[in-house]
Amino acid sequence: MKLLAIDDNQDNLLTLSALLKAFLPEAQLITSQSAQDGIRRAGMEAPDTILLDIQMPGMDGFEATRRLKASPATQHIPVILVTAHRSDSACRVMGLECGADAFLSKPFDEAELVAQIKAMVRIKRSEDALRQERDSLDALVQRRTAQLSEANRELQEHLERLVENEARYSRAVRGTSDGLWDWDLVSNDYYYSPRWKELLGFADDELVNRPETFFSRLHPNDQPEVQDALCAHFLGQTPFDLELRLRTREEEYLTVRCRGQAEWDEAGEPVRMSGAITDMTERQLMEEQLRQAQKMEAVGQLAGGVAHDFNNVLTVIAGYANILKMDLTPESVHYGLAEQISAAAERAAQLTRGLLAFSRKQAISPQRCDLGEIVRHVEQFLGRIIGEDIQVKTEILPEPLPVQVDLAQIEQVLVNLAANARDAMPGGGVFTIATGLREGSSYAHGAAAGKHAVIIVADSGEGMDEATSRRIFEPFFTTKEVGKGTGLGMAIVYGIVQQHKGSISVSSTPGQGTVFTIELPLVEGGAALQPVLGQQSVPQTGSETILVAEDDPNVRSLVDMVLSRHGYQVILAEDGEEVVHRFQAEQHGIELVLMDIIMPRKNGIEAYAEIKKIQPGAKVLFTSGYTADFIQSRGMKEGVELIMKPVQPMELLRKVREVLER
Repeated sequence: MKLLAIDDNQDNLLTLSALLKAFLPEAQLITSQSAQDGIRRAGMEAPDTILLDIQMPGMDGFEATRRLKASPATQHIPVILVTAHRSDSACRVMGLECGADAFLSKPFDEAELVAQIKAMVRIKRSEDALRQERDSLDALVQRRTAQLSEANRELQEHLERLVENEARYSRAVRGTSDGLWDWDLVSNDYYYSPRWKELLGFADDELVNRPETFFSRLHPNDQPEVQDALCAHFLGQTPFDLELRLRTREEEYLTVRCRGQAEWDEAGEPVRMSGAITDMTERQLMEEQLRQAQKMEAVGQLAGGVAHDFNNVLTVIAGYANILKMDLTPESVHYGLAEQISAAAERAAQLTRGLLAFSRKQAISPQRCDLGEIVRHVEQFLGRIIGEDIQVKTEILPEPLPVQVDLAQIEQVLVNLAANARDAMPGGGVFTIATGLREGSSYAHGAAAGKHAVIIVADSGEGMDEATSRRIFEPFFTTKEVGKGTGLGMAIVYGIVQQHKGSISVSSTPGQGTVFTIELPLVEGGAALQPVLGQQSVPQTGSETILVAEDDPNVRSLVDMVLSRHGYQVILAEDGEEVVHRFQAEQHGIELVLMDIIMPRKNGIEAYAEIKKIQPGAKVLFTSGYTADFIQSRGMKEGVELIMKPVQPMELLRKVREVLER
C-alpha cells in the first residue's frame, strides 16, 4: 500500500515513518511538508490513503481536504485528519464537513494508527473496485450498443460486399500470372483457373476439371515425390511446396513451382486443398544470369589480384623486345625473334586486359565519338581477320550516333565478334555490321534508360542451339576443340559492353547463322565528336628533364633507357617520398613527373598533392598496372593524366610528348 503524510513538522513525519516501519512494514510512505506540495504529490502518486495534519502554515488541513475532495483525480482517496486534541468535537465536525474520512490524534496510538490506515485502504479499494465495475458495465453497454449498431450496418452492406468481393476475386484470378487450383477432397471435385490451363498451352474449355488432368500431365519421375509430399502435408508434417514438371500441349515439360494448403475438419481429416502453380522459366533464367555474374566476378578477382605484377613483367618484356627491334634491321636474323617476343607479350597483355574488362576492373578512357565512324575504321582491317572467302557488308546510318566509349575496347568488341563469326563460317559466308537507333532499351537487365545506339553483328554461319546461346558469354566456355580457343573472347565482349553501361543479346538457330545486338547509351548534345584515330606516327624526340618514380627496378631501368634514347634527361626515384624530395630540390629544371600510382612510403596520389603545393603548374603523368577499382580506392581523381601498364615504348613516348606540349 502507498501512504501520503502531509505535515509541516519534520519530527512528526520521522515519528510516523518509524511507527509504520515497525507496525505496518508493507506500507510505502511518501511525505510532504506543505499543503500545496501535498496536493500536488497526491495527484502524481495516487496514494491509497492521505494522513493530513490540520495545523499548518499557509493552508491548513481543512482547506487542503476541500481541494483534495474537489479534484476528480484525488476525490476518491481517503483523508485522515491528524489533530492534537482527541476530544475537540468542533474540529471533527469541520473536518467532516470538508470531506475528511477519519481522524487520528497525536501522539499516535500504534494500534489505532494501523487500524485506521487499514480500514481506509480497505474502503478505498472496495470503492475503487465498485467504481471500476460500474465503469466497465457502462463501457460494456456502450460497446455493445455500438457493436449492435455496427452489426446492423454491416448486415445492410453484406450482400453488396459479397458481390464486390466475388467480382474482385474473378478479376484477380484472370489477371494473376499464377495458375490457381482447388481440390474438394470429399467430393473429389477439382477446379483449375483459366491461367492454370493457359500455362500448359490450353484454352479454358480444353481441359476438364478433374484430378486426372493434373496427375496425367505430371512427369512420371515426379509422381512419387508429389505423392509423398501430399501424404506428409495431409498428416500436418510439412508444407506442400515443391518444383515439378507438367506436360504441355506441345508435349514438352514445363517446370513449375506448385504450392498448396489443406483444410482439416474437426476430426483432423483433410477435406479441401487449394494452391497455385508458378512458371519457373524466368526465375531459372535469372538464376543462370546470377551464376554467370558470379563466375565473372570470381575470375575478375583472380585477374585483379595478379594484374599489377603481371603488367609490370609484360611492360619489361615488351619494352626490351621493342628496343631490340629498333636496334635491328628487318633483314637481321634476330629481328624476327624480337618481333615474336613482342607479339607474344602483346597477346598476354590483351588477355590480361580482357580478363579485367569482363570483370569491369579495367580502367577505360572514354571519349565522345561517332559509332558509325568507329565501325568504318574497324571495317578497314576486318578483311585480315576473317579471310578473303567471307564477304563483309556494312549498313551504317548516315546521321552521327554519338556515344561515350573507349575506342580501343569497342574496337576489341567488334574484332572479337568478327573472329567468332569467322570460326562459325569455315566454308565462307557473309559477315554484316549495321548501326541503328533505338528509343529506350529492349532488355530488362543491364542497359540504362533513354535512347540507345545499336550495333548489329550478324553472320551466315553454323549457328548455335539454345543451350549454347545461353552459355556463350560464360568465361572459359568454348565449343572449339582444345588449343583453338581460350573461351574468353565472348566473355570479354560481354564485360566491355557492361562496363559501358550497355547491353548485348544473341539470337541464333542451328544452320541459320547468329545475330548479336549491342545497345550503348546515346550521348546527345555536349562537345564535338572526337575523330577516330588511324595509324599513329613515330613520336618526336625531346630534350626536357623528366623525373621518373617507379618502385619496380626493372620497369624503372626500362623507362630510363626509353626516355634517354629519345633525348630526354632522366632523374630517377624509387618511391613517393624520394620523388617529392627530388622535385623539391630540382623543381625549376623538371618539366614532367612520370610516376607510378602505387609505391612504398608514399603513394603517387599523396606525392602528387605535395608536388602541386610546391609548384601548382607542375605536369604529372601517372602509370599503373593495378585495376581501376583499386586505383580509385586510393583517391585517384578524374581528369589526371594516366597511362596503363603494360605500355609499349612508342605509346609511352607519344603520351609523354603529348603532356609536355600542352
